[in-house]
Amino acid sequence: MAGSSQDIAAVEAVVRAVWARFLAHDKDGMLALLDERCTVWDVFEPDLVTKATMRAYVDGDYDQKAKRGALTFRQSNFVTDVWSDMALVRFNSFAEYAPPNPHKGEGRTTVVLRRIAEGWRLVHVHEGRLPIGVPPIVE
Repeated sequence: MAGSSQDIAAVEAVVRAVWARFLAHDKDGMLALLDERCTVWDVFEPDLVTKATMRAYVDGDYDQKAKRGALTFRQSNFVTDVWSDMALVRFNSFAEYAPPNPHKGEGRTTVVLRRIAEGWRLVHVHEGRLPIGVPPIVE
């Protein structure tokens, strides 16, 4: 890993805070940790989420969360590098919604951050489902 332990801890704290604020229904607090040009490749969205579509994307995420059920969410296996004012964080995640509309899955996420005067901000988030292996080849 690159970077001081203090920088790595600060970066990981911001990443954890984004998801914690989502779980706590603190939309404005969550958005405050995103860079004004933040983009997202979401696991369920076909298009890149940009500044122009971020608010609608977040509103939609809260809407579907409200219709599912209680959410259990965990992050693990953080791998973090910090170079001056840029950082890269990779981690695994597990999410499970309880009824009435249950769903669960495991994923992996890569987050790019930059340090500005106010602190670390997310510049890009790339989410994907955890692979289940190479599909069988039929001869």
